Amino acid sequence: MSVITALRSTPDGRAIRVEKDGAKWLRLPVHLVADLGLSTGQEMDDARVAEIEDVAALERLWEATLRFTVARGRAEREVVRRLRERRATDDQIARLLVRLAANGLADEDANAYLRVELLARKDWAARRIQGEMMRVGFAQDLVRRAVPEVLPADHDEVLLAASVARTGVPDSAADRRRLAERLMRKGLPPAAVRAAVRPGEGARDDEAEASRAPEAEELIRQVKRRYPKLRDDQSERRRALGWLARRGVGSADVRRILEAAASTE
Repeated sequence: MSVITALRSTPDGRAIRVEKDGAKWLRLPVHLVADLGLSTGQEMDDARVAEIEDVAALERLWEATLRFTVARGRAEREVVRRLRERRATDDQIARLLVRLAANGLADEDANAYLRVELLARKDWAARRIQGEMMRVGFAQDLVRRAVPEVLPADHDEVLLAASVARTGVPDSAADRRRLAERLMRKGLPPAAVRAAVRPGEGARDDEAEASRAPEAEELIRQVKRRYPKLRDDQSERRRALGWLARRGVGSADVRRILEAAASTE
């Protein structure tokens, strides 16, 4: 038989540290200690110890599930994935999903609509929001219904105009291309981005300037030295691309530098 030898309140008063046979055992919420009827001096057989440990494990998973789900608009599949990552058993997952439903936290439609709102606040366009929603596990038909119902009809147009207004359209074609790439990563339609930013304007002038720039020449020299098989070896080309990207070189400049390095005698 085991004995509960101490029940000690945590400094914040929210939990009780339970000691068994003079050693630390479990940290339980106050309400759970009361629900289980635990008290100092109480004797427990192995079955009772296992029962309490099971309840405590489920409670820890429940607290983690609440942190993951509340006010975050999670899909049920997403919740299940997270619980499996925490090594929850199938039985524990089933019990937690029932508990979520009992607390009004398992409404898939409501969670989908909330998720759209949250992603829109991150300045994501409709297409990217839709892709992310389906990626995390919301049903396709629900996503296609929720996105247009939550977002204003002119969401993408307003987002594009506001994004461009914040930075202005750069004078340099290279900077315009970088801005266009950033806007398209938000999910904005490429045609609308190109019309607003005009990434191709002045490209030839910029390319000529870049080819004459000392820093570009130095990068070409270093790439040629570091990756001598660049012309014929695709894996070496990928390594060179990564090396340039880590130095903050834009994608258009990366291509020009790689081509120059591969063709330089």
